[in-house]
Amino acid sequence: MEKPILLLEDNKIIREGIKAYLEAYAYKVETISKLSEFKNISIDKYSLFLLDINLPDGSAYNLASEIKDFDKPIIFLTVKNSDEDIIKGLNLGGDDYITKPFKPDILKARIESVLRRYKDKSNMLTFNTLLLDIDGTSLYIDQEKINISYREYQLMKIFLENIGKTISRDFLIENFWDNLGDYVNDNTLSVSINRLREKIGPYSKNLKTVRGLGYRFDYEK
Repeated sequence: MEKPILLLEDNKIIREGIKAYLEAYAYKVETISKLSEFKNISIDKYSLFLLDINLPDGSAYNLASEIKDFDKPIIFLTVKNSDEDIIKGLNLGGDDYITKPFKPDILKARIESVLRRYKDKSNMLTFNTLLLDIDGTSLYIDQEKINISYREYQLMKIFLENIGKTISRDFLIENFWDNLGDYVNDNTLSVSINRLREKIGPYSKNLKTVRGLGYRFDYEK
C-alpha cells in the first residue's frame, strides 16, 4: 500500500480541494496547516510532501533539509513565482515547484512524475541516513559502508520493510532463518539482534525489543 502524501497548506479551501481531488484518484492525503504541526510528524510515514511556502508561523523552506534527510520528495506549492524563489526552492531540495493558481490535473501529473522517479530507486531501503542496498546486499550509514553478515543484512531488510511494526521472535525463527537452512534457537536470534544493534550505531535505539513479543524498528529512539 502506498504511503500517504502530506499536504502543508494554510488556505482551507485550497487544502480541502487538493485533498478531495487527489483522494478521488485513490491517493491518501493527510493535511496540516501550520509549521508548528510538523513537529508531530513522522517523516518516513509519507511518500511525498506538498508544501506551501508562506505560512502563518514561518516558511516551509525551513523543513526542506529535515525532509531530505529521509530522502523524501518535496513539491513546493506557492504564489511566489520569481526566478529567484524558484531557484531557491529547487536548490533547497525541492523536486518540483508549482506556482499558484494551478490546475489540479497538472498537480496530479507532477506528483506522478516525482513518485515515478523515486520508485526507480526501489532497490534501496532508507531510514534517515541509513541505506540498505538490496542489489548489493550492503548497508551504509552516512554514506559509509558497514560490514554486516548476510544474516544481519536479512534482518535489517525485514525491519526496514516493516518500520513501526512488531516482528515476532517466532516468525523470525520459523519463517526467516529456516529459509536460510540454518539451525537456530531463541538465543541465536538474540545474539544476532545484539550484533546488528552494535553495527548500526546511531540507529541502535531505533531497533527495539518488544518484551514478550519480538522486535520493532521504530521512528522514535
